[in-house]
Amino acid sequence: MKKNTKKVDIIIIVVMLLIVAAFLCSIVGKKGNEESTRVKTYTSFEDLKEARIGVMTGSSFDELIQAYFSEGNISYYNSEQDMALAISTGKLDAFITDESIAKELKAANADITYLPESLGTTPYGIAFAKNEKSDRIRMQFDEFLQEIKADGTYEELQEIWFGEDEAKKTVDMTNLTGENGTLKFAIDGITAPFSYAKNGIMVGYDVDMVVRFCRKYGYKPEMMTMDFAAIIPGIVSGKYDFGGGCMTITEERKESVNFSNSNYESDIVLVVKREDSTENGKGLFAGIAESFEKNFIRENRWRLIVQGIGTTLMITLLSAIFGTIFAFGICMFRRTGSRLAIKLSDIYVRLLQGTPMVVLLMILYYVVFGNSGLDAVFVAVVGFSLNLAAYVSEIMRSGIESIEGGQREAALALGFTENQAFFKFIFPQAAQRFLPVYKGEIVSLLKGTSIVGYIAIQDLTKMGDIIRSRTYEAFFPLIVTAVIYFILAWILSFVLSRVEIRINPKRRKKDIVQKAQ
Repeated sequence: MKKNTKKVDIIIIVVMLLIVAAFLCSIVGKKGNEESTRVKTYTSFEDLKEARIGVMTGSSFDELIQAYFSEGNISYYNSEQDMALAISTGKLDAFITDESIAKELKAANADITYLPESLGTTPYGIAFAKNEKSDRIRMQFDEFLQEIKADGTYEELQEIWFGEDEAKKTVDMTNLTGENGTLKFAIDGITAPFSYAKNGIMVGYDVDMVVRFCRKYGYKPEMMTMDFAAIIPGIVSGKYDFGGGCMTITEERKESVNFSNSNYESDIVLVVKREDSTENGKGLFAGIAESFEKNFIRENRWRLIVQGIGTTLMITLLSAIFGTIFAFGICMFRRTGSRLAIKLSDIYVRLLQGTPMVVLLMILYYVVFGNSGLDAVFVAVVGFSLNLAAYVSEIMRSGIESIEGGQREAALALGFTENQAFFKFIFPQAAQRFLPVYKGEIVSLLKGTSIVGYIAIQDLTKMGDIIRSRTYEAFFPLIVTAVIYFILAWILSFVLSRVEIRINPKRRKKDIVQKAQ
């Protein structure tokens, strides 16, 4: 047995080394064969009529796409950074965005540029809910805009955030007294120069403007980061007081929210691959070291990863605890024998199993708890607990029903009550059978938490997205995120395996024998 274990260990190590080698070879292949990933370059709109065009989900550019590129192959992405990477790797020919964002992308990514032609001009604004409180705040914000345009602060903000002096790009968070309450400002946190993370703090043109507004009117701002497409639904549901971060003012959006007066205007352009883009010529290991420093050391970005791990673990562990307790309750509810109890349990299980987790989270966050003020993390715990309970209750039920009826009868014959027979004999044996499957559900729960960014939670995956939005690199943030999930899953699986051994006499005896060898 000990020799077989060593063979398995060797096989695992070899497989892991092969995976690492494959990743390194992919980098070497990219550096050594630049032409294999180069896409055709473009110089005008006419060249792109039938090209692969990218659009950010939730943006207001659909009408422009239909007007200019109706014959093209349109793809939707969650961020401009993902589209920039898609162009660099040859998956897209171009994508549409605002010129101010295109300038940031061009400065940070040597592979891309944007066409000088403009598709038009778009006004930006801050979105507010359609209610009395929000209307009052919106009027104050419009008054504030008028004042800063008159005293020169407006031009100062543009010089800071659309200029090239990084030292000036900070947000003064002092003297925010909050005597008039807290305002929740919804942003995606990955769209420089409007809202992005710097040294672990949200900064940007819209962020700075909102902070100055809050200071003047006695509010305390709270930055809520989420997927861009979720900002307006969150404002409409009352989860946030207002939202922005490169929010285009359109007639369609006005049907759902009210906008402030325009706080910025920008041309709309097409980002394409640079004709003269070349690799930097760095060696493999020098490039890896530079990427590591850029993604994790610079601006202490490793702290974002640590914070994300903490949030992910908290949601996972709390959901596992409450979901397991609820699953046991459902299982016991079915054991009452009532037809109504069985029917209700079946409906619950089928309903939760048939609802995608991301849809369930958004229903809970924006509808069920829309006006409750409940923190997004606890909404996620509720959602994942409900989902886990639906699956684990069925796992428990199957394990309990697999125990022979003679076990119960023997216990009753010995003078034990029904409850004593169940908890002393039936359930311990059932647990030995369903724990291996239960362990898999907990690992799936951990991985499933990667979607909580949709409801303004900065978990491990969201923190990786924030880092990518600043470094414009996919390899390191994504690989490190995957490795961390693997390590966390392995730890959870190991702990549950030890529990499984502790409650199974046969496996416990086997484990003792192996240790003795």
